[in-house]
Amino acid sequence: MSEPTPSPDLPLVAFDLIGVLAEPSWREIDRAPDRERWHRLRVGAIEEEAFWDPASAAAYRACLRLRSDRLALVSRLRARGHRIALATNFARAWLAVIRERLGGSGLVDHWLCSAELGVAKPDPGFWAHLRALAPAVVVVDDQTANIAAARAAGLTAVWALPGADLEARLLAAIGAGGPQA
Repeated sequence: MSEPTPSPDLPLVAFDLIGVLAEPSWREIDRAPDRERWHRLRVGAIEEEAFWDPASAAAYRACLRLRSDRLALVSRLRARGHRIALATNFARAWLAVIRERLGGSGLVDHWLCSAELGVAKPDPGFWAHLRALAPAVVVVDDQTANIAAARAAGLTAVWALPGADLEARLLAAIGAGGPQA
């Protein structure tokens, strides 16, 4: 059975990466994070080599993993006809790892990475890029500041509350309508 064609009539569902679709955070590798350097990395002002040493870079790449339970959720949304965006504050070098690990899965229609856009969440400029993709967008994020900023930008936002049933929360936000697989 072929996958349904994504429907422009259904909301685009935009998932954050770290804390939602993947783990761990770079902060779990870096014992003394420099927030200013992190900000410059996430908006593409510096590259990974200026952020940390090669051993830390290799360690992070080695442990960076996609969550199979959340990828299954993305697959179910695709089967319902939703387009999927990845909307992340992330370094270009790390995004390459995620793209490689997803391979040709076809799960992600749009890749919005702060390092490629030059603006990071919760900045309104980030949400403007997302709004340009679809008339209706549902953002899924684990950071409450990003949830509040997405809502202030006129987007629907679902907090990926640890331990909560994300799928139920998300389906409630997008409505149970739409094509069934």
